Amino acid sequence: MKINKENLSDIREDYEKAHRLINEESKHDPPTEPFRSHYSARDVLNAALRKVKNLAEALDPASEAATTVRCIHANILKDVAKITTFVEEPNGEVLLNEALELIEADRGKEPALNVHIEILNQLGIMRCNTSNFAESKVFLDQAKDIYADAKERELEPLTMTDLFGTKEEIEKGKGLKLLESNHTLTLYYLAQVFGFLDNLSDSARYCHITLKRQLEYNEFEHVDWALNAATLSQYYFPRNHLSQARHLLAASTYMMHRYEAEVVEKVSNPEERAEKEETLRYRMADIARCWAKYGLHILCASKERLSKDDDSDDEGPKEPPLTPVRKMERFVGLELAPYEDQVTDEFCLTFDDAKLVMLNSLSWLNKAKEYYTKETEATQYSKIVQDVASLYKHLSFFEEDEGNQCKLLKRSVDQLEEIIETLNPTYYQSICREAWYELGLTYSNMLNIKLGQLDDLQSTERPTPHALNKINHLCDKSIQNFKKFLTSYKVPLDTLQLPASIEEGEMQPILYALFHIGRLYYRIITPDKRLKLKNTENSLLYYGQFVECCKDERMKPLFIQEISRHSCLSFPQQCVHKGFLAATVTPPDLLRVVWTTEQQAHPGLGVSFTRLI
Repeated sequence: MKINKENLSDIREDYEKAHRLINEESKHDPPTEPFRSHYSARDVLNAALRKVKNLAEALDPASEAATTVRCIHANILKDVAKITTFVEEPNGEVLLNEALELIEADRGKEPALNVHIEILNQLGIMRCNTSNFAESKVFLDQAKDIYADAKERELEPLTMTDLFGTKEEIEKGKGLKLLESNHTLTLYYLAQVFGFLDNLSDSARYCHITLKRQLEYNEFEHVDWALNAATLSQYYFPRNHLSQARHLLAASTYMMHRYEAEVVEKVSNPEERAEKEETLRYRMADIARCWAKYGLHILCASKERLSKDDDSDDEGPKEPPLTPVRKMERFVGLELAPYEDQVTDEFCLTFDDAKLVMLNSLSWLNKAKEYYTKETEATQYSKIVQDVASLYKHLSFFEEDEGNQCKLLKRSVDQLEEIIETLNPTYYQSICREAWYELGLTYSNMLNIKLGQLDDLQSTERPTPHALNKINHLCDKSIQNFKKFLTSYKVPLDTLQLPASIEEGEMQPILYALFHIGRLYYRIITPDKRLKLKNTENSLLYYGQFVECCKDERMKPLFIQEISRHSCLSFPQQCVHKGFLAATVTPPDLLRVVWTTEQQAHPGLGVSFTRLI
């Protein structure tokens, strides 16, 4: 028996009616019956299924007509499964497996190509949603293989409309376009699965291929595409793929400008236009923050790179220097040069290089603050201000003049102080903790600069009371912020006993704060011997509690290693050469190391600890 147009007309009417219910009528479903149209569509498709089964029984299973009917049958089963899943009912996967088994006999045939890939894609999504990522990948890999085979054999896939019509009615090219669209979805889902499997490199690669294909086949929504490109840049620049990251950010910005010109400007309805303008401002602010993070990374990585050069031992083996990765994949047809030329894709070597990067990032953050204001988005506004503070802090590294270094660090402090003044610590405790800790570090860095200047001054003249007061002021500000950080964890300042509720991941900054406070008390300059002794006792208290906490077997290896590394960078080289900072010191020995090193570093600034040990 052959099938003709009349045999399939009733089935086609049911199929089209069901899709009208899903695509159009469902928009008007009342809140009390959110799935009403979907239920109706499923009933219509189930009626169509009965007709398809009756038709299939009259056909020779090996005939061309039977292949067409099986493909129609599988398509309807797939749609019923999608509806079942959408209305949050079980059995969707069972229906998909039934459709997959039905179509297996027609694997590789032109009528079956698209529906076969669509079924495998849906099974991959379902397994991914239940955290069966390895099984999801198996289905998606099968879909990818079917596509590759079809392209290699130059097959002409069909759409559902083609299956309902005669050979003469087949719309040339539409089946192939659907094949490409289905394959793009396969790659998109594979990118997600690779991410869940912690294969980030393949996840990023498939994300980029997906973006390229969406551009090539003009199957994208401006805002989603731009956000995906900007998000992908966050994978590349931490790995120093600076050119690739910059290209993605440029493409993201370009696409948002296209959205403004091609979508927003063409909307005449005032309410709809206002909504789209709000989306534009919102997403441009997010992309601006991604640009700023890119610039921050360049400054931070450049600082690390130059620090390694300074600290390398001429006699020992040298690590290869950090270098930007030049390998990249470009989007075709996008004019991105005006966006890319705004900022470098190289590491910074001089202050002038770093200043250009810093100013570019600062301009992006200022744009982001136009949307994220402290009145409407206090949390996000504070995070932006934190990034501004980080820009000034990193730029100070490249400044050779110590006075200008302090000015840049002071600007960083001003930004962090604004956060503390703006936020209520009760409701924004996490951000305030970060600000207090960073303030403590920044004031301490300013103190180091002033102490260095004081040492240079003492060789020629007596320091002024103003200079000494400045040092004590910086000590006090740093101590107070570190103490606020500690008290936010309910750490009593009289005993410094850490509450049992503090989690392991929070221990490191807390112990660093204890260490810094101990060091800062020893730096206070005073002619009053009683006050000197009091400061020494406070220093002993904080250093002692730091050492007690380091005895925790989980923390001991980490902090012995960290203190040894930081001490080698900041303490006098003669101390290192004498063996004070060996990595094998035990906690009591470590305390003795800290005291002895402090005394040798600044012998005129306090009482020697050696008599107290």
